Amino acid sequence: MRSGPHLEIELDRPELLVRGTFDEATPALLSGRLVVNLSETIRVRSLRLVFTGRVDTSVSQAVNTVRADQDEHREILSHTWTFLSHKHSEQLSGRSVYPFELLVSGDNPETIHTVLGKVRYELHATLERSGLHTNTSAHKEVMVKRGPVAGAPWALALMESIEAVGTWDGQLEYRVTVPTRSLTDNELFHTRFELQPRSKGLTLVAVGVLIKEYTRYYNSRMQPVHKFSRVVARNENYVTQSGACSVDALKPSQCMSLVDATSIHVPLAVPAAYTHIQYDVSTELVEVRHRIKFLIKVRDSRMLVHSVFVAVPVCVQPVSARDEASILPRYEGAGGVVIMRSDTLPPAYGDVDGLGVGMGEDVDGFPGALRHSRSQFYLASPDHSPRMSAARDGSETLQSSETLQESSEMLTFSALPNPIPP
Repeated sequence: MRSGPHLEIELDRPELLVRGTFDEATPALLSGRLVVNLSETIRVRSLRLVFTGRVDTSVSQAVNTVRADQDEHREILSHTWTFLSHKHSEQLSGRSVYPFELLVSGDNPETIHTVLGKVRYELHATLERSGLHTNTSAHKEVMVKRGPVAGAPWALALMESIEAVGTWDGQLEYRVTVPTRSLTDNELFHTRFELQPRSKGLTLVAVGVLIKEYTRYYNSRMQPVHKFSRVVARNENYVTQSGACSVDALKPSQCMSLVDATSIHVPLAVPAAYTHIQYDVSTELVEVRHRIKFLIKVRDSRMLVHSVFVAVPVCVQPVSARDEASILPRYEGAGGVVIMRSDTLPPAYGDVDGLGVGMGEDVDGFPGALRHSRSQFYLASPDHSPRMSAARDGSETLQSSETLQESSEMLTFSALPNPIPP
């Protein structure tokens, strides 16, 4: 229980949600109460509440080739509520409540917390006292989030599941699936790897999943000045002959032999927003996109280790932005790795065309020190997976050998609105 005079800002909703792009979004209502708590009667000169929005980019502090005049520091929104003014000084005591509300335009950028750029919205209250008494203040950050309009074409695209299918060197067919392209912070989702060996002597060394975040910064003339990427979540596992997982490299004899159709479920938790990940945004100064990257590492009969990378664009958005139509079922169960092996091969099916190999920049994140969840369990059972079908999601596949220089991927975001320019 706080003693002495203090202010509290209470919001009717913990966040401000706007739906649609900047051109189509309708205003969102910001409403709440400013509460004044006094333990004694005092004379108040003024009481006001200010709502502000600011954008700040500081690319020049981290990139020597960017000049300071390419940075942006400006106020984008300001509104003031005056509950008590100097002209009407009053005596207050006990608890007083002052409601407020404001329609905030949908064409304002949403809250952004990235390494070199921020958009922040804050409420700041000030109680000014008479005489030589110290003023009292309080502030609260307001998270402004954006979601799709129900039924919008790009929103419907996010409802689709991810399915990437390919063939590596005629020796291994694989299908990688995720329930949806739309992820939200603090969510656990599962990736399913389905592997079908087409030659003898293959062993599975490791599988893994990561989420990578790509950020691009612009100046006031909409010219790109810097791009930055980072891995925000990962779960990778070496797989032993018995189906157990290890963070340590294994001897060839310890790896899982690929003799039958094999299905592997790998869980990954999306981290908390703003502190560890930024929602997808596309503003004049900051743009953020995400990709899921999958790793399949195998050893062939000649004892050479090969890595297959699959990169697929996804959208990270607030859970409040999902309408009922876009909520898809998730895989249920423990947060571990489930390995299912079939006792007999499934019915034969035709060859699957490999996905295109793109040459470009940046495929870091794999391979590296492998990490896995603490809670794991393993289940051996027949694999009743349906036959693989042709790839249909525009994903990219990279195939490399550890005896050669790794290939790298082409960065495209064709599945999402307002793609980052090349």
